[in-house]
Amino acid sequence: MDIPLRVGILGTGRAGQSHATAYSRLQGVNITGLWNRTRAKAEKLAASLNQTNLKIYNNWRDLIQDEKVDAVSITTDPIFRREPFLEALAKQKHILVEKPLSLNFSEAHEMSTLAKKTKIVTAISFNWRYSPACQTMRRAIHQQQIGQLLNTRSDWRLRISALRSWSSASGSLREAGSHEFDRIRFLTGCNFKRLICHLRSYDSSEMINPKKYATGSDTYAWILCELSNQRLAAFNLGITLGEPERRITISGELGTLMLNNDWVTLQKGKQNKNPLILGNEIFTQIQKGNNLNPIRLRVAEEDKQPSEILSGQHTWNRLIADFVTAARHKDYLHEMVPYLPNISDGLFTQEVIEACEISHIEQRWVKLSEIGSHIL
Repeated sequence: MDIPLRVGILGTGRAGQSHATAYSRLQGVNITGLWNRTRAKAEKLAASLNQTNLKIYNNWRDLIQDEKVDAVSITTDPIFRREPFLEALAKQKHILVEKPLSLNFSEAHEMSTLAKKTKIVTAISFNWRYSPACQTMRRAIHQQQIGQLLNTRSDWRLRISALRSWSSASGSLREAGSHEFDRIRFLTGCNFKRLICHLRSYDSSEMINPKKYATGSDTYAWILCELSNQRLAAFNLGITLGEPERRITISGELGTLMLNNDWVTLQKGKQNKNPLILGNEIFTQIQKGNNLNPIRLRVAEEDKQPSEILSGQHTWNRLIADFVTAARHKDYLHEMVPYLPNISDGLFTQEVIEACEISHIEQRWVKLSEIGSHIL
């Protein structure tokens, strides 16, 4: 019988709670430690978990240095990720770190370089690539359902309430952009060559409820990227007063794929009669009209809980299951968990974020090759 993987979680905010929920549902995993700057918040999370021998730590270093902890989830603010990450590397703990990897490319490059010198698992929490809809869309692209790719568009809207928890290190670019830069690369297999970006930060006089929502971080981000296949990808990121939106449209020479939250639609014109297939089951709902005959599929979920689909908990469940699989095997092979985002994926998105910030400040196109050229 396998020895249980013992996990410690740094940070008990929304992401930390989602990590804890996912770990608690896995067999052969024990959550043995929690740390948060505010101890009462860690105690509250601990009380909600059905875990034995769960310890609340007053010092984050004590958690990482504890021999009874095999792996750590780092879900703290980006301002405070580098230090615990490097400490965990030194203590040979497997690491799952939230996105973005750090404050800037320089720190992220240091973290990535040191991580690659070890044999431990270092993964980053790009959980939205684990959406079954996203994975189905990727499979359709790789099966040439829409032929050669022409262009992509990503629209991501967070609830305005997200501003309450944003710090100066947050914002649409980091919170939404880091996910979408990863997903477009994950879906298309294309790297980014250059980009131009505009950021918008609303001051307190412009906010609907300034005392509640005002923030110094960007509330909207518009980015246009040239991909490695010479095609364009557009990103429209921000906040909404309505329901959150995660929409991706990818057009090809044979048709268009549209992902909207948990739906995927394939449009290929009058001749299309082939549904998208997930596993051994076919999920189709033919909608007649406009001579497009689109095929819309609702991706099946194990838990069937709408609240979990809306919050994205189902994506964390899958991500963390893969992380645990990798951590429990000494000879970790990428083939075992092909979707698990690694430290290089985190460094890529950090590179794009930094290029966006330079582009906004200098009001010009920025090549990705410019980023980090002084340290590489």
